[in-house]
Amino acid sequence: MAEDTYERLLQIPTAQLVAIALEGLSQQGKMVAKVIERVWGQLDGVVGVARPERIYLAGCGDSYFAALSARYAFEQFSGLPTVAVESLELARYTLLPPGSLVIVISSGGEVSATLEAGRAARQAGVDAIGITSQKTSTMVQEFPCLTLAPDLSSNDAVDEYIHEAEQVALILGNFSFSLAALYLVALHLGQQCGHPQPQKLKYAVAEIEAVPEAIERATRASSEIQEYLEGVSDQADFYFIGAGPSHGVALFYQAKFFEQAQRPVYGVELEEFAHEQFLLLRPDRDAQVWFIVPHGPGRERALEIMAGCREADAHVVAVTNSDEARVQGQAHVTFAVEAASEMFSPLVSVVPGELLGIHALGRWGNVASANVRRRQMAQLTRGGRQNT
Repeated sequence: MAEDTYERLLQIPTAQLVAIALEGLSQQGKMVAKVIERVWGQLDGVVGVARPERIYLAGCGDSYFAALSARYAFEQFSGLPTVAVESLELARYTLLPPGSLVIVISSGGEVSATLEAGRAARQAGVDAIGITSQKTSTMVQEFPCLTLAPDLSSNDAVDEYIHEAEQVALILGNFSFSLAALYLVALHLGQQCGHPQPQKLKYAVAEIEAVPEAIERATRASSEIQEYLEGVSDQADFYFIGAGPSHGVALFYQAKFFEQAQRPVYGVELEEFAHEQFLLLRPDRDAQVWFIVPHGPGRERALEIMAGCREADAHVVAVTNSDEARVQGQAHVTFAVEAASEMFSPLVSVVPGELLGIHALGRWGNVASANVRRRQMAQLTRGGRQNT
């Protein structure tokens, strides 16, 4: 994609940019399906027959949020202790335990801190592999890599000119593409380590393959989210809450919302919110508290905290399974997604947050958010080295 293409995107009216972003998001399910197919064909060559003793997942920004969500899948399917860590922190490690496998994640393949994390792993004498969308990047040159960029139009590389909506879809899909790849690596390692029962692995594969259609259905909530946002005051504070695999999703919501709207926003783990942030809910502010609540063991605790938010006159919003009646009963507004299990729910529950960010751009978009988009596009199209 030529430089003047993303420059033009930044110069067009906000309403038109919102329309392009929504069109791009509508293509995300199909793109995730292509990423899944692409990664399946690379696993043997990149991950091979590795049987490590522990896993480190390292990334910045969206990539780190995906690592936080995927950590649980690695532990469940491979039986290996797994740590999600920000790239800059791992780059400072001088000692990694023998038998470790470090997986570094960067959509553009040029984030300096993530490259340094991979180099630190090699210097420590342990294996490192990469996950990136760029076929031609420093990461691919230095490490065995899973490359994720799906085929778009007649082109196969994200640095060539492609349709504007498809380019926006690539930017929006960084989290989902990386997360899908991480899940597949976790399943592959599980097969190599012989940890989960074959039936459990088969069920997990079926869940992943059902995700693209679930994403497409989730994007249909666009008009509902726009209507919700129209009823929110300009003085609103936003909180995004998640536990377990949904913690990474909550942080993604926070990042995308702030990038697009520059509003007061907090992404908080469920128990942290209960112990600390809950005290910060101010009666003189319009507190919009979003809970990402899929099926899972954290649901009861989430229901308890949601009830407390209602008592504090906060506006409770839930992203949950379509059949979750009790959660819907505690929320003022519910956005339903389809996910069979908590483990794989982040691939679908991320969509309402993407829609919220897009519609927030339409309402509150400003110069600051344009500058963020400029950096994001530069990272994808020019090999930018921003640690975001």
